[in-house]
Amino acid sequence: MANRKDDNSKYNVKIVSRCLSIFDFAAQNDGPFSVQQIMTALDLNTNMAYRLLTTMTTAGYLEKDENTSLYTASLKFVHLFNRALSSLDIRKIALPYMEMLSKHFPKANINLALLFNYEVLQTDRIDSQSDLRTYFTPGKKIPFYASGLGKVLASELYPEEIEKMIDKVGGFKDLTVHTIVDHSLLMAELKKVREQGYAIDRQELILHDNCNAAPIRNSAGKIIAAVSMSAFDNAITSEEMDANIHFVCDTARQISYFLGYTGV
Repeated sequence: MANRKDDNSKYNVKIVSRCLSIFDFAAQNDGPFSVQQIMTALDLNTNMAYRLLTTMTTAGYLEKDENTSLYTASLKFVHLFNRALSSLDIRKIALPYMEMLSKHFPKANINLALLFNYEVLQTDRIDSQSDLRTYFTPGKKIPFYASGLGKVLASELYPEEIEKMIDKVGGFKDLTVHTIVDHSLLMAELKKVREQGYAIDRQELILHDNCNAAPIRNSAGKIIAAVSMSAFDNAITSEEMDANIHFVCDTARQISYFLGYTGV
């Protein structure tokens, strides 16, 4: 059994592995990328990098700007991502409870997020009925240290995993004057989240936007997702957000129960 991984390696197709690595690179890259970037990231020569990118472009997974010679992920790539999202059972269970929370707080956004590869991905949002809305696309990445969702998802990780999350987001950034940008303060905040069972964001990610978040657990008690309500303070004041934290916690507990979690 110790050599099982080595035994399987002989079945790996190198060129397919390289194409999948380009998929990963495109998913992690916020903008267009060049042949040179792929050469550096995958340690390829010019000819091989160009052939791989051309193959993926011809297959419809990448698009090439002929004016700049830069590549971006195509809508076909996005379609695959959306299919992956639709297959997640957690979303099917969570959305009805999110809708109930939304009806109770029509001026708030109701959000769902998961942790994948040490990054916080917001998979769903039910928009508020408020005139002021924020832009959202499924799979949006959120800096964990500045969001209620992220703090919940990071709250029970080991310190070395927290370091990986910090590296993933490129270190702390002053997103607002309220953002936590100190390592010791962050660790203290995560300890507080563990103890109280929920997290808050008070204008840490977006000015005048406040958020309450709570963990969703599986049957083993592991945090696998987080649900939150967020609103601008002209729609729901921070004092009202403080007073209504228990509604988000109750929603998270109900979702967790249907996932098999029976803890308190």
